[in-house]
Amino acid sequence: MSARILIVDDHEIVREGIRTLITRSRPDWEIVGEASSGAQAIEMCETLKPDVMVLDITMPGMSGLEAVSKMAATGLGCRVLMFTMHESERLSGEVRQAGAQGFVLKSQAARDLIRAIDRLLAGGTFFGSEPEPEENVQGSVPPLASAPNKSVRDCREPRLNGRRAVRVRRMSPIGTMSRQSFGTVGGRAVKV
Repeated sequence: MSARILIVDDHEIVREGIRTLITRSRPDWEIVGEASSGAQAIEMCETLKPDVMVLDITMPGMSGLEAVSKMAATGLGCRVLMFTMHESERLSGEVRQAGAQGFVLKSQAARDLIRAIDRLLAGGTFFGSEPEPEENVQGSVPPLASAPNKSVRDCREPRLNGRRAVRVRRMSPIGTMSRQSFGTVGGRAVKV
């Protein structure tokens, strides 16, 4: 069976990564379209009739959760897999309440995305993966702390202005991680 997949993310590089992962893992699956907003997702779902939509949660304008709620209310038969970088204790409940059939964390996409789409195509759900046993590997970077009390509904793409400080990580010569704050002034990167 050739599955029809619609990819929705506001970042072109992320859509390209999803497309590459899918086409390499399942060459018989068809990518029927790509969208960059919630409104486009709804429109393309109506016209292209995909079997599964991989839908980012955080997008400008209409979020992925708002888009899936509208699709569920109109009775579109597409199964939706939310794709997010936001990890919280409330994520699973909010995704279910919106009407999606599952979610995959972007940090786990290489391991979970194809498996999650397979489950949705089979009529099941996929709400995160079972944690892998932790190993004490020297030099490994600890996972980022999750935000258990923050709702993913509050996560919208920020509007950027000219003077925005960004947290970056740099590898120092001795191999330890350090953080430095940078911003832009007159188009030039400067240390804050």
